[in-house]
Amino acid sequence: MILRLFEYFARYPKKEGVLSMFINGESPYTEYAELLGYVKKMPAPLLPDIENFVFGQSYDDVKKRVECITGSYLFVDFGEFSSTRDLRNSISDVQKLAVTVALKVPDNADIMEVCIASNKTLSLLAACRKIIIEDSENNRLPWGGKVAHQHDIIPFVAPEFKSIGWTLMLTSDTPDVFDVKSSFIQ
Repeated sequence: MILRLFEYFARYPKKEGVLSMFINGESPYTEYAELLGYVKKMPAPLLPDIENFVFGQSYDDVKKRVECITGSYLFVDFGEFSSTRDLRNSISDVQKLAVTVALKVPDNADIMEVCIASNKTLSLLAACRKIIIEDSENNRLPWGGKVAHQHDIIPFVAPEFKSIGWTLMLTSDTPDVFDVKSSFIQ
């Protein structure tokens, strides 16, 4: 599930900004080479004005990544899951996602530069949201779920990241994403 999210969102920013996440170049995990190969073969980015990619859930890892980049970035924080089961043993798994488009701004940026950065990142996030909704409506989300109709877009003001931007908070509902129901059938 997590790696499918990575592959999906890695298509948005510039390829170089995704490749720079593979700092070690190789790993004992076979998935590492597969993901690296996937990224190398990706076509042109969906939103080439986004220069970098940040993917993670650990504050320390995200901070370390953001410190190494300049310009704009797409930050995907894959959140928690909640699950419900009805009387017929139908299972629905809901994942919370935070999708942020941000721009690093210098410490000496004035209020108008911050406004411009905010405007640019909001436009990029709106374009990202449009693609996500279209993919959800056309069953093109690789994890097989649907994005809920209700979303929140909130400001992303992160002095510790020297960044300004906007975050799309959404949920994705997928039937039995962890294949629990098959254990009831056996």
